[in-house]
Amino acid sequence: MLGVLCGSHNSIWAAEEEPVRQGLPGRRISGASRSPGSTCAQNSKPLVAIVPETNLGTTAAAEPTLWLSLPKVTTARQLEFYLFNAHDEIIYQTDFNIKPTANLVGLDLSQMSNAPKLEINQRYRWAASIICNPDNPSENISVEGWVDRVDVSSTLDTNRLWYDHLGILVEQIQHHPQNQDALSQWQTLMASARLEQIVPFFSNAGSVEITVPTTLDSTN
Repeated sequence: MLGVLCGSHNSIWAAEEEPVRQGLPGRRISGASRSPGSTCAQNSKPLVAIVPETNLGTTAAAEPTLWLSLPKVTTARQLEFYLFNAHDEIIYQTDFNIKPTANLVGLDLSQMSNAPKLEINQRYRWAASIICNPDNPSENISVEGWVDRVDVSSTLDTNRLWYDHLGILVEQIQHHPQNQDALSQWQTLMASARLEQIVPFFSNAGSVEITVPTTLDSTN
């Protein structure tokens, strides 16, 4: 569905970790920009990596879509995306432009040129960042999450595959915004991650953006 990028290295690694019980380290909900004068500091909503409270979601897909909830922006913004392997080495990076109308952005690995396919039984960290000021990385706002690629058996409930289930719900609501079952499942999923008060509810296709990389700098 969508693709997006992650922010400056230093700003991601320097971010304070959000406390997560029995979870992986990292910040799934951004803090405010460090610069009071930054354009990003004017946003009332944070940047959010839509992942469970543990920071870790699962997928059966080799090229899953990872999801972000965006703060309101007044002009087009650049996002960066990074993917790390289990040894915390960067294996891919790229960047995108996002429009002010986007509420949700999907980072679709299948749409990213030369992006690696996730291997079964491997864990990856991903990070995304809004570039508020290209000349001052400290103004950027960043988040990160984790993804496990799992081998799905016929007995596994597909609803337990976080990224896959999330993507299906987004598609269903985009195409059938009055589907009460999909709407209820969305609300339940956000509540399970304690994101129901943070991630805005979307009801139209225009609020979900499909993006194309503007530049490409991949590492394999």
